Amino acid sequence: MKQLREPWKWQAVVAPIVFGFALMIVVTSCGDASNPSAPSAVGSARVAANTGEPTPTPDPDPDPTPTPTPTPTPPAGGEGCTPGYWKQSHHFDSWPAPYLPSQQFSSVFENAFPGLTLLQVLELQGGGLNALGRHTVAALLSAASPGVDYDLTAAEVIAAFNAVFPGGDYETLKNRLDALNNQGCPLN
Repeated sequence: MKQLREPWKWQAVVAPIVFGFALMIVVTSCGDASNPSAPSAVGSARVAANTGEPTPTPDPDPDPTPTPTPTPTPPAGGEGCTPGYWKQSHHFDSWPAPYLPSQQFSSVFENAFPGLTLLQVLELQGGGLNALGRHTVAALLSAASPGVDYDLTAAEVIAAFNAVFPGGDYETLKNRLDALNNQGCPLN
């Protein structure tokens, strides 16, 4: 007996869906053809062709596109030392005055770590407030060190931490300080 229809093949269903999705992405990324002023990858060329005006020359130095989330990009040219550098006992001689490994965290910053010293905060594990604490202490020491060309002052580091504790955006500040602390340590 002859079979009347072919067996079902998943490629016959999935391929048109994938193609349709890809086509939708391309069409939406090209802008609105019915609205010549809508942003588009080819919209400005299409408008120029329809109006008879010459095609505009691309800007060799385009303005940066704003991003919806803060980017922890440090200014170019700075230096900074990581929490891992500052917590090593053979680097304690690099700690700038007036800061000491045995000094209470709360003597400099809001009391986020009751009873802990600057060194103990540098040694904390984990994310969230602990990660912010580590990078804040490293940033403070880098900023106060005459041998480090840090992009923030010690006062700016203190103010930044105290502005987000308690209950602020720990992750954004931690990411910013992490980027600054990882610019390269010029100390021994």
